[in-house]
Amino acid sequence: MRRPPACTPCRPSGSPVAASIPVRRSSPGRPVAWVGPSSTRCVDLLVNAAGVGATGEVGTLPETQWRRVLDTNLLGTALGCETFLPWLREHPRRSHVVNVASIAGILSVPSMAAYSASKAGVVALSEAIAAECARGRPGVTVVCPGFFRSGLLGTWHFTSSVERCEAERRMAVTRWTSERVAGRVLRAVHRNRRYVVVGLRARWLWRLKRLAPRATTALVRRVYRRLPR
Repeated sequence: MRRPPACTPCRPSGSPVAASIPVRRSSPGRPVAWVGPSSTRCVDLLVNAAGVGATGEVGTLPETQWRRVLDTNLLGTALGCETFLPWLREHPRRSHVVNVASIAGILSVPSMAAYSASKAGVVALSEAIAAECARGRPGVTVVCPGFFRSGLLGTWHFTSSVERCEAERRMAVTRWTSERVAGRVLRAVHRNRRYVVVGLRARWLWRLKRLAPRATTALVRRVYRRLPR
């Protein structure tokens, strides 16, 4: 995530502040650098939403793309949690962690192994944190959306123009916007829900995989073979 030019590190003690913070290891400094002096730190809500992607079957995707995707999506989320969890646990009232994964982290998608692996790791990380946190503090929610309108495709590495066109088509026809997803997430935080699977098709695929995993894999394979190359 890039730090907006207008984003100030922190406001006077007692005033709320929202900050967008770089997450990759190559980013200068640790995320704590933008939070402010220790005396002013009181984190209510941590949202790990950074995401990049790449298409390419296993054995064809360059190592640089594997590292870029895993470094940003998985390690970036892990380091964000590692940095802010101590303050979230000490919050005098209620605090929460939101990790944005993907339906691809629950249902692996052909030609998206790097992205699916990174988001599956985010799901596992969220479950581990929830188990480690005593008395449910902080609360933990992992979000697994399907396609919704966002800037994700701008960070995506495509191996062909056909793949890009197909992704853009799916993005264009979805009714889900970033604002709508955010509203669903805030409701989940209020209700302290562990999983939020966004989108009718995503929820249907999630349930299908739990009931019939082999049939789900066969269905995904069939759909993948029909996609334009």
